[in-house]
Amino acid sequence: MTEPVHPIADLTDSLLGWASQTELELAQRLAGGGLVIAAGLSDDELERIERLYGIFLTRQLLAGADFAALIGVSPALTLTTLVARARRVVEIDDFVSEFLGGLGLATDESSVIDIDEATAAIMGAIPQSLARFELLGAQEATDALSAIVSLCTQAGIVNNEVPALLEYLDAVNAEGTVSSEDLVAAIAQQENLPLLATALQIAPAAITELIDGVAAVRQFAVDHHDSWFDRSREHLTPLLPRPIEFSVVSELRERPVGTVDREASVGVASREMRPRILFDADRSKVYLRLPEQRLPIADDGTRGEITWRVSIEGTTKIYHTGSPWGDTSGFAESLDVHIERPVRELTVQDETNEITWTVPVLAHDDPALVFSSRGTNVTDKVALHHQSLIVVTPQDVTLTDVVSGDDIVADSETAVEGWDKWVARYLDVSHVTSLSAVEPGKNANMETLRSIDPRQRVRFLAPSEPVDFLKTTGGLPVHSESLIAEFPPTPSGRTETWFLSISSFAGAGVAGDEITAPEPLEIPAEGGAFAVFDPELYDAPWVGEYLVRLRGPRNESFRHEFAIVEGVQANVNIVGACRSFRIPSGGGLSETVLTLRSGAKEFAVEPHEVVVGPQQPAADLVVSTEEGDQLPLRFTPPRLNFELPMVSEPPMWRASRVTLRPRDVDMKASLRIRGTGMLGDPKVTVRNNHGAPIKTAKLSSCDGGLTYVAPISAIASSTNSVPSGRIDFEWTDPMSDRRVSVALADIQSTEPETMELVDGIITVTGAGERGLGVWVWPATAPWETARAFSVIDGRVVLPEQLRDAGPLVAQLHIKDPFMTLVTPVASGVTAVTLDQPGHYVGTDPNLGALSAFLAGETEEVPDANEIMPVLWDMVTTGVAQGESARAVRTAFVSNPSAALTGLSESLVPAEKQPGRVVESGLVRAKFTASNDESGSSHHRAPWIAVLELLGSLDAMTDQSGKPIELETDAPAPAGKKLSEGVVAKRALLAEIKELAGENAVAIVKTARDTTLDTACIDQSTVAIAGMAKAQQEALLEMFFSRSKIVPGLIMDDGNRLLAVFETFNKRVELNELLASEGLIKSAVTLLRTLRSTDKNLYSLARIRFDKLDGVDTNAPENMWSLTPVVSLVLALAARMHAHGFISSNKTLDSATPGWAKLADIVPDLVTGDLIAADAIILAMKKPGIA
Repeated sequence: MTEPVHPIADLTDSLLGWASQTELELAQRLAGGGLVIAAGLSDDELERIERLYGIFLTRQLLAGADFAALIGVSPALTLTTLVARARRVVEIDDFVSEFLGGLGLATDESSVIDIDEATAAIMGAIPQSLARFELLGAQEATDALSAIVSLCTQAGIVNNEVPALLEYLDAVNAEGTVSSEDLVAAIAQQENLPLLATALQIAPAAITELIDGVAAVRQFAVDHHDSWFDRSREHLTPLLPRPIEFSVVSELRERPVGTVDREASVGVASREMRPRILFDADRSKVYLRLPEQRLPIADDGTRGEITWRVSIEGTTKIYHTGSPWGDTSGFAESLDVHIERPVRELTVQDETNEITWTVPVLAHDDPALVFSSRGTNVTDKVALHHQSLIVVTPQDVTLTDVVSGDDIVADSETAVEGWDKWVARYLDVSHVTSLSAVEPGKNANMETLRSIDPRQRVRFLAPSEPVDFLKTTGGLPVHSESLIAEFPPTPSGRTETWFLSISSFAGAGVAGDEITAPEPLEIPAEGGAFAVFDPELYDAPWVGEYLVRLRGPRNESFRHEFAIVEGVQANVNIVGACRSFRIPSGGGLSETVLTLRSGAKEFAVEPHEVVVGPQQPAADLVVSTEEGDQLPLRFTPPRLNFELPMVSEPPMWRASRVTLRPRDVDMKASLRIRGTGMLGDPKVTVRNNHGAPIKTAKLSSCDGGLTYVAPISAIASSTNSVPSGRIDFEWTDPMSDRRVSVALADIQSTEPETMELVDGIITVTGAGERGLGVWVWPATAPWETARAFSVIDGRVVLPEQLRDAGPLVAQLHIKDPFMTLVTPVASGVTAVTLDQPGHYVGTDPNLGALSAFLAGETEEVPDANEIMPVLWDMVTTGVAQGESARAVRTAFVSNPSAALTGLSESLVPAEKQPGRVVESGLVRAKFTASNDESGSSHHRAPWIAVLELLGSLDAMTDQSGKPIELETDAPAPAGKKLSEGVVAKRALLAEIKELAGENAVAIVKTARDTTLDTACIDQSTVAIAGMAKAQQEALLEMFFSRSKIVPGLIMDDGNRLLAVFETFNKRVELNELLASEGLIKSAVTLLRTLRSTDKNLYSLARIRFDKLDGVDTNAPENMWSLTPVVSLVLALAARMHAHGFISSNKTLDSATPGWAKLADIVPDLVTGDLIAADAIILAMKKPGIA
């Protein structure tokens, strides 16, 4: 007898491990009935599985494997990829060839498989796999047609029927009042929803739930018409499976509720409203982009600003954005905030519109950021469809194609600014199948492996650059040639029919008029490119701004916004010495003239010569054709912008010269200048009142000529010594090849202006001819943003809400007629306080009560949750002092959970927050996580979130550690019933693991912190302190170089070790602190308390001390080594007090001020020890809690 042939022909295949592991995981997900589509996989993950499984099958077949045997040993992979393909079914008769084509198993003469044999194997595998996993539809799959229909049922709602389903809901359930039963009964009769109707017969309960989920998303979009896409949808019931939700949300975003004929409709343009991460290749920086947002309109008709709070690892900063000079869109311009170091995530709050986002940056288990060639962040994608990528990684990470086993060699790489030992690698991945970032000494992580398949993506390409400085009123750049659509080879390997639709572009959120009905495009198997605006189609030129849509046979939808004036030729004439951009000249900025000429096809321009006058930011024009097409355009020529830092205000871009006093310049900052293109030999010169140069400094550019920079210190000493003169900037203009000089500032020694507030009017004296404005803050409401007013005839008339609103902080500034100056976050050194009675009322009663407290009109501090961040800001900045500060701290202790949450959302820097928790006494309080709308604590400082979650875990369990909630009928994955409490407890533990790492959960389970043995100071560490500095640095670099590169989780071994070793770096400060504050004596006393309370706790507290065996800790130079011991003892004592194990302790009281100072010096050590102490005591208090 012959031995049976093993189904796996090539046991050395690099994907064999991935296939085995994925098969096991999918089998666990699919077990227990239900729908495959509800297995928790995203579209992205399904694409990766299809790509890698297809390559695995191809390799095995080439090695001689049998197809039927292969899919027989991988039923979960086979069924998952079959259902994923069924979601994108085009014609049922072509399903098998579509499935094989999607896997990359060609069905033509180059095929590695016989189509008939494959069909037989697949049709036999479908009912077997469905039955094996006890899934719906197994019994109905009796022939090829019914088998494929069963797969479509397992897909829930196929892509091609999503538009028709939404159209039907619009028609029969516009108000959302039709019952679910009536709706489902009606859908079952719809001829244009055949697969959904059949699915209702096979799996009525499961499919009804999906229809209800679609109706819920649609109704949510109706209820929140302008913001539904940016809001959390996690609270909707029932929740849709991720792939179906993605399809429904994508359809509704492009074509809102109420759209007729969805298949043919182009839909509405969308605007990027969410903050996002991007990579700027010119600057080699990672940025957070704060998006354009609609500006609020004040009572007087002026547009306001958007206020942002950006929190990076617990440190919060405020930014303001407004509209640029001359802008008419009604939106604030976007702002790019440099992310100065590797971080895990950011929190962004748009306070004006009350929206909060958590923006992920780096995952601790995946040391890579992946960007498209244009800098768009695609890190969250596990299936990529690009031909070139930019990958940001630590420099010692290797990029590998796991499928081929080859390293991916970068075309080039650059250092990432601010990210120590990180590089940006520019990759050509047109022939790469997978991407994995592998750290030194590790293997590729298959969970974070990304597949690459350019076949899935249609690209829109512009054949040439747009016309300079010319945009449509909708903000689109104008092109002279047609947009090109480039198709990759088709997934099916055969000719496919796509449809092209074009509508006018009417702006974000508005549907334009249809320009062309859906036009079929025959896309050959090998792919191809074609002109969207065919120049041969009409005798008249294409003139307009358009929204283009390409719809594929699987309901793929690719869209692009594009403006074209076919054949246009532009000539820009900037009058004066500088021909590249406008510069300050007599009466304003350089006059600029634009002339547009037609190509072979004639069009008209009105006015014929477009002139931008000295006082104008831009000029409008209209291009039209004899056929009646019209395109309004706006010409905005560039201008010289400069940032001359002054001590009285934050750095601000300006376009006109300023008048300043000799000592107004900030010597610690830099002068920055931007023009257009490379500037030849740029210099800045300080001249005296006779025009003679006193000091000259050169400027340099680090971003390819976008910005030129010089330190102010290079010229500031001269400005300080010149009673009158000016600061000039000169350069060689690249277009005129002439030397150009512009005055940036006039220096004048004059007396400062004075301000007086009487009866709601601010009178300014001594302003002279300077155009001044004034920023005004209500002193009793430091959370309020400044209001900007113009000084007219020496006066500012205040609005009603600032009258009798308590003292005002006012700061004069020089206005710029050619630039919108964004109000500063805080007042500068030249600000003055103008007294008046009352307090600031505002619209929030809690904040109004706080304002009254600050004005001294009441002694009661409000303690509402929403004002806690403001209270922390007041204590930290010194606004609240003495009795006021004590009253605020009392409010903290009375509401500790809200106070802790408020701290993480305040402007207190992250490294100072642990000290404030200790100082305020909150360190001895019990906490629970607050229930915000998203149900997540991830946006807060992680250590604060973990303490809250541990408190919540304590609150929801009894003394045995079991949850106290009643049982529910919600089935577990294996069919068993879980109590609601068990589900909630598991969720809390999972969240703790996600935020703090596996060690944190292990401590809750075992009441022991294993990092106390490994992350410690010992005799060898102390010996390093006695070495020469060069030796110290070499040793520490060897141990910690990688630990500092990729941000880890708080309680990870590496992070705990780094926190302990920070005491080595701060040993001088710690020696002084421990010698002066009596902390060692307090720790010894508290150790005795621990020994008398619990011997196990005493043993844990001594671990770090015992590691110091052989170290003379009495020697003054070695006292720092006791810092980890002191930190842990104080943390254990404080958390024992919080949990009621010890009562009020005078030793702990007396140690608190010194402990707060310790936290300011080594914050990570203190926060890690607090988490460990709380977890240890919780585990001892409630054994079995984890």
